[in-house]
Amino acid sequence: MVGPACVAPSIVSLQVTWQVRASLLMTISDAHSPDRIVLPASVSDELRLTELLAAVAARDSFIAVAAHELRNPMTPIVGQIELLLKGVKAGKYSSAQVEERLTRIHQSMQNYLRRAATLLDVSRITSGNFKLAPAPCNLGEIIRLVAETFGETARHAGTLLEVDAPQSIPGSWDRLALEQVIDNLVSNAIKYGGKSPVLVSVEDPAGGSSVVIRIRDHGPGISPQNKERIFGQFERAIGADERQTGFGVGLWVVGQIVEAMEGVISVTDAEGGGTVFEVVLPKYSKDKP
Repeated sequence: MVGPACVAPSIVSLQVTWQVRASLLMTISDAHSPDRIVLPASVSDELRLTELLAAVAARDSFIAVAAHELRNPMTPIVGQIELLLKGVKAGKYSSAQVEERLTRIHQSMQNYLRRAATLLDVSRITSGNFKLAPAPCNLGEIIRLVAETFGETARHAGTLLEVDAPQSIPGSWDRLALEQVIDNLVSNAIKYGGKSPVLVSVEDPAGGSSVVIRIRDHGPGISPQNKERIFGQFERAIGADERQTGFGVGLWVVGQIVEAMEGVISVTDAEGGGTVFEVVLPKYSKDKP
């Protein structure tokens, strides 16, 4: 008889859970009697079993969310392409209208690629295969390129996106990882900032060994309880009555990348309202001169 700990919301999930549990129990059964399943010999075995089951459940949950989030955006993209193709064949659109629609499709594809990149980052981090490749680069240039990338998204959202950073901020960082951090924080500020202005600023003290990147919005802010959990997997800083698409892993990925870069990330209330995400990064890794 299946015990209460194995009860699941459906017969299928119940069977899968019990099969996983039975399979795990087999690993600690008598080697001379592989067909005989025995209960864990100690509390530590039971705890380990619980951890493994939780890991399987988290994996399955993420796969389900990922499949949903990667499939759904494709429907409107395909619809936009089909509509444009039909209009072009009928001679309905002018060159300016075609350009406008292609710009929208391009923006949708960029958003889709960001989702796919986030999924890949999660896979690499959780499997221990996430490696940094620091090289000399200019943070000031990276900040402006990311802001430029979000220009159309910000305009569409009714958000004023501004940059306050020196033109030249030399250092040694993994460029792609750094872009991912800034990209995610700017994207969140636009998405959750309630059409308020977003400011991306960089503090580079003369002679200092670190830089400080701040992304500030003027939105509704984040509640104290949400500040405690937003850097966890499958978490988003939105209320129960709000609906936003996304994996809920973006800030977790950002936190993991910042930690790998020997930096620190924090979130605070902005003076006058809104939220500030602050990232402090060393200009050079500790193993570099």
